[in-house]
Amino acid sequence: MGKVFFVVLLFISCTICGQPYLDITRFNYSYSPKQGLNEKTSPLRSNFFTADVTLPIELKKGGDAFIVNPFLTNNTGEVSTKDFHVISEGFLLGFLKKDIFANWNLLSSFIIRRNTQVDVNSEDDWQYGGIILTTWKKNQDISFKFGLYYNKEFFGNYFMPLVGLDWKINAKNNLFGVLPGYMIFEHRVTSNFCYGLAFRAFTNSYREETIDPCFSGDCSGKNYLRIDDNPLGIYADTYLSKKIVLSAEGGYTILRRYRYGFKGENIHYKTHYKNDNFYFKASLAYRIRLR
Repeated sequence: MGKVFFVVLLFISCTICGQPYLDITRFNYSYSPKQGLNEKTSPLRSNFFTADVTLPIELKKGGDAFIVNPFLTNNTGEVSTKDFHVISEGFLLGFLKKDIFANWNLLSSFIIRRNTQVDVNSEDDWQYGGIILTTWKKNQDISFKFGLYYNKEFFGNYFMPLVGLDWKINAKNNLFGVLPGYMIFEHRVTSNFCYGLAFRAFTNSYREETIDPCFSGDCSGKNYLRIDDNPLGIYADTYLSKKIVLSAEGGYTILRRYRYGFKGENIHYKTHYKNDNFYFKASLAYRIRLR
């Protein structure tokens, strides 16, 4: 399946739809070193920080709700000896409609974000998109999800069909996610500690500085950096208090690719750099358990 995109946005927007917990505030830091196991591929290094807040605003208790989600990401690193520093800042505004039919909920959301290279002033560094996601609750233990994601990326229009589930396997085990965005298995050892497996996938594009847009003869062209990453790892969550959670995760990236591109009305150049490697991640969250 194609590599995906927006792990933070989809993860946040979907936790309200019946998953085991909702992170109201979350800070993440992940690091992937430069050299992978395959020394013949291009060296890639990444330091990735994200912060977000998710505010569900119920119109009535247990009923329809608005979801407000401001977020910030900061990514620095190196691609084949070239340093990069990009940021993303924006927000998601969603509306959760309960019981559009018996056992069916509908989440619709609008996303606006500014994705750009740091210290570059551009009037064309904003992106707009959205998510439509339906949830069918089969019974008390399992729900299925279906939907569509769209974003106006700098390399073109980006559509992705979505399918997911939320499965309470038993009192200690949960499996939940929306593919191809993310899938998480959680095993609760005690009320204060759990561990499991996590897969995430995302595609993001950032506006890069365009020094000579007319070099190709198509003066409408602009530069961008596209990042595709698919980390798969093992994690552990420790509850420092009832709602404060410290997480550690480690694993390996799958089909990671960075692409520098130049796109105009009649031209599209791309340079590909590939290299999978280990990654390490730490998170701190204010979490509300839903079950």
